[in-house]
Amino acid sequence: MEILGFDLRQVELFFLVFFRVVGVIALAPILGGLLVHRGVKIGLSLLVAFLLFPVVPTQGVVIPTSLMALSLGMAGELAIGVVIGFISRLALVAVEVGAQVVGYQMGFAIVNVLDPQTRTQMSVISVFQNMVALLIFLAIDAHHWVLEAMGESFWAIRPLSVVVSRGIGLMGVNLMQAMFVAAVKIAAPGLIVLLMVSLLMGVIARTVPQINILIVGFPIKIGVGLVTIGFSMLYFSDEVVKLLGAMRADLYAALRLLGG
Repeated sequence: MEILGFDLRQVELFFLVFFRVVGVIALAPILGGLLVHRGVKIGLSLLVAFLLFPVVPTQGVVIPTSLMALSLGMAGELAIGVVIGFISRLALVAVEVGAQVVGYQMGFAIVNVLDPQTRTQMSVISVFQNMVALLIFLAIDAHHWVLEAMGESFWAIRPLSVVVSRGIGLMGVNLMQAMFVAAVKIAAPGLIVLLMVSLLMGVIARTVPQINILIVGFPIKIGVGLVTIGFSMLYFSDEVVKLLGAMRADLYAALRLLGG
């Protein structure tokens, strides 16, 4: 059986490659956002899979004869892509969480805007720092690292050869822990300064009760918070670069675990 000059085995192998690429693009930063139309994602996945297919090592890959086994194999390829895309997104999630905490401490709990990437309500500080992190992501060519890891995954984990081990679960737990630690580091300058402001206002409220500290405190915390964020942008950019460097190492660590 031939389809446009390709035998059935080549078509099945192509779809195995395609499903892995779809998993990466569906969750990767920028491309995985809701602003990118599904048709664009599918078209880009087809293009990347078409470019990768000639160099993917498929010698010796045994294609299952049953539809159920083949479907499970495609689901495994999709899972590999999802793991790669998920790890590449964790650094930006840490930025969002850290910035969200600072926004709440500044009094922006109800000052939310619609994030165009996720279609969810987020504080303006979180949206701002997320956009800056995305620009840093592009500036240091971190998107190339994701594409490079996707290409290397076919050599580390040949089609239909994924191994689900206990190590990948432990790695997932460690990555989530590292994400929250990174979020605290990113939020640390703002949290420390705003905590000192809160303590100072508490002392003023006790010593000068005539001052309505609730009314006075809101603009003070907002102004101090904005100034602190402005002065800490250099620290913020350094932390984002470190997070993205760790992301690159985590991608290859995950590939080694999935490859057995």
